Amino acid sequence: MPAPGPTSLIDAVDERNEPVGVVLRSEVFELRSNFRTVHVLVFNSAGDLLLQQLGPSRERHPLRWGSSVAGYLHAGETYEDAARRRLHEELAVEPPVIPLGVVSMVDEGVMKFVGVFTAQADHPRIGEPDHIARLEFSPVERVRADVQRQPERFTDALREVFAFWEKVDGGTS
Repeated sequence: MPAPGPTSLIDAVDERNEPVGVVLRSEVFELRSNFRTVHVLVFNSAGDLLLQQLGPSRERHPLRWGSSVAGYLHAGETYEDAARRRLHEELAVEPPVIPLGVVSMVDEGVMKFVGVFTAQADHPRIGEPDHIARLEFSPVERVRADVQRQPERFTDALREVFAFWEKVDGGTS
């Protein structure tokens, strides 16, 4: 099943992340519907974090650096299923995923619930060239310093997910 496109149905959720209906992905912000996404932080065997630079034609955040993998959940899809699906679609890898939890954040005035996972892969490749401009493994210390020094180079979601990972996982992945 491909990633949700603008005409795909995604779950609308309440302030407790409970489904209350479905909405077209393209209308989530217009309708002010809370929604769900998934982010996977992929590390290589040396412990470096994979970041993806979003493609230049992306509607939101073109050329900013984001999580290794990210995406909307299909209506009725679990966070874990979405994490596996997006790893395969975006990076052409199928490693086990480790759940860290769900973090919430405001995105364009609506609540976004983000399922956060980690995974390990040494040789990902760009599976969606129109979506991803570049992939780069970076030492965690460098990512931390870059996010603090130049936050505008990164998506809001990556900054939130990275901070959540540091708090929950202690940077031990």
